[in-house]
Amino acid sequence: MSPEVKRIAEPKAIDNYMRKLFSVKPVYLKTKELNIETGSFIYKDDQVTFEVPDTVSEKNINLYIRNGAELFIARATVTSRSGPGYNCKVNEILIMNLPRKEERISPAEIKAGAELYISNIISDVTLKQNFEDNKRRMGALKNDIEIKLGKKYDKVKIYSVSEQKYDARMTYFMMERKPYFIKNTTERSDDEQYRYYIEFIYASDRDTDRSIISEIAVPLLYRYMLPFGYMQVNSRKPLSDEDFSFIKKQGMSISTFFTNDKTFIKSSDDRISIVDLSMTGLGIIFRERSLIRHFKEGNFLIFTVFLPDKKTTTVMCQVKNINVFKNGSYKVGCSVLNFDAIGEVNYTEYLESISGNG
Repeated sequence: MSPEVKRIAEPKAIDNYMRKLFSVKPVYLKTKELNIETGSFIYKDDQVTFEVPDTVSEKNINLYIRNGAELFIARATVTSRSGPGYNCKVNEILIMNLPRKEERISPAEIKAGAELYISNIISDVTLKQNFEDNKRRMGALKNDIEIKLGKKYDKVKIYSVSEQKYDARMTYFMMERKPYFIKNTTERSDDEQYRYYIEFIYASDRDTDRSIISEIAVPLLYRYMLPFGYMQVNSRKPLSDEDFSFIKKQGMSISTFFTNDKTFIKSSDDRISIVDLSMTGLGIIFRERSLIRHFKEGNFLIFTVFLPDKKTTTVMCQVKNINVFKNGSYKVGCSVLNFDAIGEVNYTEYLESISGNG
């Protein structure tokens, strides 16, 4: 559910918020991909002046601050610019209540325990590039599986992220990461999965022979978490639960093959420090500009979290925000979507041990 937005347009109210909040807190310029901390921020006579290291070409900009659980966004128009310096007129302020789901352990508490960092990093973007670089090998595997299963089913399809763009099924698997089984498209059902399939997948699939009434599709998952494709089979008669079990096993076998083949999918061995974490999210920080290649707002990524006592956990996250500070360092905020089973125990025990010491 989207947060409720309070809009402030009255000049005196805008002036009050700018003087009492924006003038005393760190202010960030929000761009398409980054949130850049402003320097020399001054509000005077209805005008905002500030500096940022990167040139922003937009005429209309958003400046924001956090104040507790609230996010304040000042929508402004650039009136003049000179190098890194900007002069702006604030037109309105938006206020949203965006509390964190869970308080994160602070940097001081982490340092009291041990250094924490992530490595073995791969994002959905780099995963896609790995498959594009290995199209020939992937094509041979697809042909082999499609011919083999084509003897059993009326239609077989293996999709990978090396395709031009996500289709409706891949979009579904990026959101849900779980298989679906549509036994008979001609029999109406109130099942949520059936309704989604009919409305968004079946309706958009122009290549489907309408005499085909049954479908099973399973995601192909790198490290059993991050989708890199899917396997789909169809039939002109209702498929069975035995078919569903069989196709799930086939999908797991393919996922295992690609997860274990280090020559096909290559993760990065960069090490990036963790500065705060909870069961639902974590923050990482770095100064090396080259490391920003791993992160883009909204992207999915998977990495290993290295904990004290040589314990680890594999985590799948989505990048929620990227902040650039005045000292040139980057902080990336991620929401946690999944853990590997054993790793989740390690992660939980570490958080409990730190909380117990606090």
